[in-house]
Amino acid sequence: MKTVLITGSSRGLGRALLDAFADRQWCVFPLVREVCVADELASSYDRCHPIIADVSNDDVHQRIFETLQQNTESLDLLVNNAGNIVKTPGVLEMTPTEMVEHFQVHCAGAFRCVKAAFPFLANADEPLVINISSRRGTISFARSEPVGRAYAYRIAKCAQNMLTVCLDQELRLAGIRVFAVHPGRLRTEVAPPDADTEPEQAAAALATWVESIDRSAPCRFFDLMGDGTLDW
Repeated sequence: MKTVLITGSSRGLGRALLDAFADRQWCVFPLVREVCVADELASSYDRCHPIIADVSNDDVHQRIFETLQQNTESLDLLVNNAGNIVKTPGVLEMTPTEMVEHFQVHCAGAFRCVKAAFPFLANADEPLVINISSRRGTISFARSEPVGRAYAYRIAKCAQNMLTVCLDQELRLAGIRVFAVHPGRLRTEVAPPDADTEPEQAAAALATWVESIDRSAPCRFFDLMGDGTLDW
């Protein structure tokens, strides 16, 4: 049975991904921050083992490791989906604290989860790590925007993209591939004005993409709904 750990599974794309992989009969490990959400997920899905943790805290390592150790020997897929965004309108309004908080989730948070899951990914036949990134994390997109917004989010996503490349260079030696994915312009609570994709649509596309991806391909930033790649 295939296994997947999805961070940020309480709502939005994370919850839609949980539905998509559960429908495909995968054993799911949703990572959420609240006990009440974990209890609801455990009672709503078969083969579901919630992890209660915050990816911005170092104790997420122990909680991921212990839950995986108790329920599986291997992990086929890790989806680093957890995110936050504060749309501060400019650099003079943004605070250093906002930047650090975004980095702790999008970059350091993904790093923590990979380290915790590594022994189980290494035991899988074709392990894969997917970092859910954003077009707004690319330098090319930033240069095209007429007015700067959400600096902290964009900088953190850019750092996550670099993390993706660095992880893939090293972990592929252990048979683990790491890719970045832009899931599309999602219609969520923090949707951009040009949002045109429902989370359920993107989740179904990602689940299908995971099952068909060429694991020998170079590490790239895939545009899930655009059926191509983005410049880093």
